[in-house]
Amino acid sequence: MKPITHEYGQDKGILKYFPYKAAPCLLSASGVVADANGNKIIPAGTPYPSNDADCLGFLLHPVDVTQGDAPGTYIYEGTIDPAKLVASNLISSAAKKAVPKVNFFGEAY
Repeated sequence: MKPITHEYGQDKGILKYFPYKAAPCLLSASGVVADANGNKIIPAGTPYPSNDADCLGFLLHPVDVTQGDAPGTYIYEGTIDPAKLVASNLISSAAKKAVPKVNFFGEAY
């Protein structure tokens, strides 16, 4: 079993403005591809639970599912800065429409 390590500090964050509203969720480790170091990280801003019309919100922080399913938080109301999202994390227009109270700063409403 791989040892668990922790990095202390603050992540980049995807929010442009406060306040925001969020809810807890449980993220599944199945289907997540490991990186070069063997870590399975779901990036902040990933649509939860899917990148389609069933989207409930977008992950507030990156979630490490290397050791299995892990808790996370998704935003369902607030303003996200698209410049802070991981470039490979493309959000579909259907997911954006499914969560109308989440705005993406700089995009037409």
